[in-house]
Amino acid sequence: MSGSFAVVPAKAAAKLPRDNTARFQFRVPASWRSPVTRNPFASQAQRSVLKWFASLDCTSQELERARAFDIAGYVGVPFPTLPLDKTLLFARYLSLWLLWDDMHVESLESRWRLGAEHVLTGRRPSGMTRFDEGWWQLFEELASARSAGWVQGICQAMATWSNAAEEEAAAMRRYGETGVPPGFERQLELRIATIGMYVALYLLENAYEAELPHEFHQHPTVRRLKLLANELVGLGNDIFSFAKDRKQRQLNLVSTLMEERGLCVEDAIKVLIRKHDEAIIEFDRLAGSLGRWSPRTDPLIQRWLRDVRYAALGFSLWEAQAPRYTAYKVVVKERAIEPTFVFV
Repeated sequence: MSGSFAVVPAKAAAKLPRDNTARFQFRVPASWRSPVTRNPFASQAQRSVLKWFASLDCTSQELERARAFDIAGYVGVPFPTLPLDKTLLFARYLSLWLLWDDMHVESLESRWRLGAEHVLTGRRPSGMTRFDEGWWQLFEELASARSAGWVQGICQAMATWSNAAEEEAAAMRRYGETGVPPGFERQLELRIATIGMYVALYLLENAYEAELPHEFHQHPTVRRLKLLANELVGLGNDIFSFAKDRKQRQLNLVSTLMEERGLCVEDAIKVLIRKHDEAIIEFDRLAGSLGRWSPRTDPLIQRWLRDVRYAALGFSLWEAQAPRYTAYKVVVKERAIEPTFVFV
């Protein structure tokens, strides 16, 4: 591995000059950025989520972790145009997921238990945890508003995510024990599978109080668009969380790329940023090739594509400023690396 760098607390790096030159710039079409910077109901949603977690009897440790999430930014930046009721729902869903993943799934202590056979029949699984109870409340609400096919789809997406998350957690344990990461391509596949956008795209339909046709979701171009959305969020996550992950000795695409290809940290980050920008270009090309479906469906598809763009970029915009990710900085030659966004 060529080149040397340090990971230092943000306070120690505060007085250092920033390396935010072109090589560390995300180049993003202006159409991907919402004119609404942050959902106006985001702070209200954060207060609601913390009260809800307390009502689920979350432990003091879990509540403290949730307070540190910046829930308002987590839902408010990627989903800036949702109305109040949907913002509250998204905030509960995404925050429960993040807390559950942080506290239990990554340690292989829990897994997804709610199948469509439970949700659609009202049969609660036995021995439910406080997290299961939270999921049950959310899915009761979703099932009351959506078709059985839609419920089956999102339940299956959560089960698929859970299986991938277990595999990723096992890979993290092996890395901690051996110091040997999985191959970069396999690790990227796992990031795409576990970053969560597949499920978030289902929730967008619920926000519209409408469902896109089954044949739309099964179309090869749409399947590729969904994969690219997950890839974009996964790449952004690992770029902005690299310093934190390095400090905590966790797997990250940046460090795996450095190890596998013998790159310095600057070049590894640069490679991932370019990969991110190439995925945006492919997304826009494919979105433009979808053509027309029906007079009723076409406006919904365009709204969905717009909101997928806002969310895929929004998660990275949030990560760039969230305390969760900015607590540490990567420093090379007395300059802190700070990726930025350029809208073109």
